Amino acid sequence: MKKYSEYKLRLTPFEAATRLTEAADLKDLLVFQDYKLAENQNKQMSILVLEKFYFRTSSSASLTVILENFDGETIMKCISAGNGEGLFNIGWGSGKNFINSVRYPLEGYILEVIHED
Repeated sequence: MKKYSEYKLRLTPFEAATRLTEAADLKDLLVFQDYKLAENQNKQMSILVLEKFYFRTSSSASLTVILENFDGETIMKCISAGNGEGLFNIGWGSGKNFINSVRYPLEGYILEVIHED
């Protein structure tokens, strides 16, 4: 079951990514990270991919987090996938739970919730 959330943050993309990668409960879930800095030094992008096993669905879920400020404001996009089970791809809340695991460390820095499934 796919879930998607998008938030506007009061941090730069690199600051937000650092807070997430240093969070105790997320460190071991990180399977990929990438950081890009545009030529003018004001535009940053970070991509994080996390993976977690959920017993309630007997499957692993992935979470892709994209942090960028190409339009001047830092936007965090969270895409959870692969967390459903069975023929009807029922996720039993694991996708939303996974997104919340990256939202909570940044809760005090969220300026606006743009989209939440």
